[in-house]
Amino acid sequence: MDQKQIDFLLYVLKCLIGAAIGFFIYRAFPEGGAWTLVSILLVLSPEGKDAINLAEVRIKANLVGAGTGLLLFFLHPPAFFMICLGVIIVLVVCELLKLQVAARSALASVVIICIHESGKYFWQIAVERAGGVVGGCLIALLITYIVHYKSLIHNVRERKARISWRRNQFKKQQEESEPQV
Repeated sequence: MDQKQIDFLLYVLKCLIGAAIGFFIYRAFPEGGAWTLVSILLVLSPEGKDAINLAEVRIKANLVGAGTGLLLFFLHPPAFFMICLGVIIVLVVCELLKLQVAARSALASVVIICIHESGKYFWQIAVERAGGVVGGCLIALLITYIVHYKSLIHNVRERKARISWRRNQFKKQQEESEPQV
């Protein structure tokens, strides 16, 4: 079996483990559990290389979207104008925080929260979604960590080595630019 087939089988295994965990959480907590299940499967990746970045972006995006939805709740009940205002706020916040890659997910979050089900407290929708997404992302990271432990440790060591190298280069530049007394 070549590496590509092994990576594919590991990805299938991770998705099955994630779906099982997410499904049991969904059965116990249907509202937030649905977001947990979705987030687990969205964050898992075939190689595991980008799982940390995907989880981070998804968490930030949903916190921006949920926070914006809650802010709008205190201003006015959901309406077309409020959804448009939410879209603008999310895009501006994502731009300011340099989260452009997360903007689509944040937009989906604010729209879903703004068109919440009747009969539920508005803030509860935002909290359930944000909590479910954060939980799902953390579960996906744990699954990735367990399955790809060796490669993740190797990646962390490589990052540390690059940071150390840059730090040493910066120190050399500073030493060379300082006047000798």
